[in-house]
Amino acid sequence: MTLRCTRHKTHPIPSAQSAMKSSPPSTRLTWANKETPPPPPPARLALQETFAPLRGMPDVQEAPDAERPANALIQGDNLGVLAQLLADGWAGRFRLIYADPPYNSGLVWMRKVRLRGPQRSSAAVVEQQPQYADAWDESAYLQFLYARLLLMRELLAEDGSLWLHCDHRHAHHLRCLLEELFGPKQFLNTITWRSQTVRGAKVNAFYFANSAHALHIFAKNRSAPTCWTPAKKRLILSEAQAAAQFMRDERGFFRTSDPGDFSFASLERLHAEGRLYAPYGGGVLLDADAQRAYCSNGGNIGVKYYLTALGAGRHAVERGVDNIWEDIPGLGTTPGEDMGYPTQKTEALLSRIIHTATRPGDWVLDPFMGSGTTPAVAQKLGRRWVGCDGSLGALQTTRRRLHAIIQAQPPDSASRGFAVYRAEAPGASGAPGAAAGPPAPGPPPHGHRADNPQAGRTATKRG
Repeated sequence: MTLRCTRHKTHPIPSAQSAMKSSPPSTRLTWANKETPPPPPPARLALQETFAPLRGMPDVQEAPDAERPANALIQGDNLGVLAQLLADGWAGRFRLIYADPPYNSGLVWMRKVRLRGPQRSSAAVVEQQPQYADAWDESAYLQFLYARLLLMRELLAEDGSLWLHCDHRHAHHLRCLLEELFGPKQFLNTITWRSQTVRGAKVNAFYFANSAHALHIFAKNRSAPTCWTPAKKRLILSEAQAAAQFMRDERGFFRTSDPGDFSFASLERLHAEGRLYAPYGGGVLLDADAQRAYCSNGGNIGVKYYLTALGAGRHAVERGVDNIWEDIPGLGTTPGEDMGYPTQKTEALLSRIIHTATRPGDWVLDPFMGSGTTPAVAQKLGRRWVGCDGSLGALQTTRRRLHAIIQAQPPDSASRGFAVYRAEAPGASGAPGAAAGPPAPGPPPHGHRADNPQAGRTATKRG
């Protein structure tokens, strides 16, 4: 079973040497027993089921390619899956890869099993099942990610970006590793996301509590340039909060900004609209002959930008987003999203990432799918997606989540279904009648720990 992309020729699976020989890395991360990853054998993808509400549920043995949804959920080790995607011509097709791998926390993460029904409280949890062990030898951990990041780089579009989610344990190592694989010039930023608030035992933590995660962002080729839409955040303020932070006139609360290179005609228009501000109680004077605007009492002119009055003493203001994300809460303060899966990330976090790094119709890949937040948000935002995880529990959680989302979407939604595959070792016999993988995508719309630490490892996600 394959995920085919007929628009591209078959792409040889890269070795580390071939991927980096054109520009030897100036940054190298070393660890004990570091090995150059050999090209991994591609996995065989066996179709398990399809979910296409407009067509019903076609039999997996009879559904032709034309009827199979392009979106895909894949259960299996993502090393073989990534290799299969490359072998089938998916190189350069994903505009965004969001990777949230294990963090080497030393814990065994548990999945909550709840009673069926709308109740989501802790009282509905009937048991907890081990989901995945996250205890690694450090060298094995880095080697695990080394092999996979190399393939992810090849799958990125030239104007795509990789967002690698990690925490304090290995953020420094992974930044170096990404610079080795992508090059230092492809580093775009590191987001610090406040994922938790300081409460409980953390209040008494020594050397400060760890309450943040890091997201390293690397471009495939930032000179392409990288697809990017600057993010904005909307803040809701009370009357007192607005009064403490903003100026006010008869129209409401406002902030000011330097007019920059505004033309004189633009300044005339803004003045007529009452949107030019003069400090020190002065007024704005316009000199048409000199084509300039100035303040009667000195100082610099400012352009007024008003807050939106929402009523009931509430006001909204839009601000730019920097690399400190404190406005997006973690799952602990958004329990309505809790799927019972450990280390689940919130939809608001993935929504900002997907809005920033993609456009509608783009392909998004999450090779450590976990609870399925990335496919869920991509589905809601009209992006196409592929999600993979080694855990059956992750697949079940994500499939159930996507069923509910798609059934609630309008019939004319651009993406109305998905197919489920199981990754098998090369040469394994598939299910009787197993057909080919998802239909080839069209062009982009815009141009328990074993004695051997590496034994039995599969690609299982944290969130």
